[in-house]
Amino acid sequence: MRLVTDIPVGSPPVPPGRHAAPGGWYPDPLDSRLERYWDGWQWSRNTRESDAPAASPGPHGQPVNGGPGPAPGSFPPGSYGAGQDPQGHYPPNQYPQGQYPPNPYPQNPDPQGQYPQGQYPSNPYPQGQYPPNPYPQNPYPQNAYPQSPYGAGQYPPAYPANVPGRQAVATADGVRLAGWWWRALAVVLDGIFTSLIAAALTFPVYARLFAAMADVLRESMRAAQAGQPAPPLPASTALISTTDQLTLTLVSLAVGLAYHVIFLRLKGATPGKLICGLRVVPVDQGRFTGQLAWGSVLIRAAIWVLPGAVAYLLIVKIFDSLFPLWHPKRQALHDLAARTQVVRRG
Repeated sequence: MRLVTDIPVGSPPVPPGRHAAPGGWYPDPLDSRLERYWDGWQWSRNTRESDAPAASPGPHGQPVNGGPGPAPGSFPPGSYGAGQDPQGHYPPNQYPQGQYPPNPYPQNPDPQGQYPQGQYPSNPYPQGQYPPNPYPQNPYPQNAYPQSPYGAGQYPPAYPANVPGRQAVATADGVRLAGWWWRALAVVLDGIFTSLIAAALTFPVYARLFAAMADVLRESMRAAQAGQPAPPLPASTALISTTDQLTLTLVSLAVGLAYHVIFLRLKGATPGKLICGLRVVPVDQGRFTGQLAWGSVLIRAAIWVLPGAVAYLLIVKIFDSLFPLWHPKRQALHDLAARTQVVRRG
């Protein structure tokens, strides 16, 4: 008699070498008097008494009329088609233990039979000799390039050599000379710096000058509002006294001299030249790295700064600024007097 019961959990004992028990009848986990069919994945609801007679299996191994199914571990015939196995099931090995299927790839026979196994042809070249080089020899002769014109410890100049008859572009030792526009920019920057320093030191003088100018402006506006003619402009001494004028001149000269002397002696360049990447060196010594001599520094600073103290000497300063445009070594008048040159910093 076939009984229908609840589906138990778990699985039958797994045979060695498999990951799941094969389909078949096993003792029922819920009732030891019965057998329950395991389909390979889970328990079914089909049970039978353990002493029931065997019956022919139905489709896919299921028992017919409660009859027994395939034996434990057997595969239902025709369930998976020819050459197919259920998932997790593998056919038994057809080769006895210790034997393997034949190699499907034939061995590489020696068609000539010249070299028995383990033997190789002898070297056709005697000991110490090698086959000829299949590549041609180097077509370039040894030392195809000319030797360097500079000996050991000698190096080419850092900048192209000067051309005779033209304005020099480098010092005698090959350091590039400064261009005129870079020198002009450095002069403008230095003029701004010295003017700010002098204005800070003479602030009281400028305060009195601005107060006097403000009084003149107020008088002119008052006369215009009253419909009266403008008052005459006061004399320069009424706006700034002779003493104040002399004070401004002396402070400007002192600041300019101190500015150039100190920086040229300590740094070899003024702040404006440092910003523009320039430095002052002795003539034809572009690689000079020491301090300039006191005599060169004082002469250079005096010739550059002192003409600015008198108005009619400003033409000398302008001529001094333009002189490097046509001088062969790009020197200004103060460079000629101090025997210096201005070069680009490396």
